[in-house]
Amino acid sequence: MQLRKLLGLIALVSYAPVSASAELVTLVEAVELTPANIILPGSINGMMTYRGCSEECDKEYDRARLTAATTFTVNGQNVKFSEFRLSYAQVSNSHDHFALVSVDLKAGTVTNIRLAL
Repeated sequence: MQLRKLLGLIALVSYAPVSASAELVTLVEAVELTPANIILPGSINGMMTYRGCSEECDKEYDRARLTAATTFTVNGQNVKFSEFRLSYAQVSNSHDHFALVSVDLKAGTVTNIRLAL
């Protein structure tokens, strides 16, 4: 009899509707933008400034810190920050290339930057 009550309780809880007050929280934001809308810091531990636009726009700039855990990708290949900066310099004023920046919103850090040349 106890097992039947337990199974009934589990079934009831599993079918209970999710509370209307539950809030979805974005943990990592991925922003597609052009290299012209990224300002890279001089070192791996600096603050990067970026604006989620594919061309000129009125959006505010956001900032996030690069860390030793930030990964950098150019055309699908993982590269070191120094190599990434060289590739970025080639297209830094371009509105024809794209980058994808992933930001950990809670920590305020960039987790990954992907650059497509």
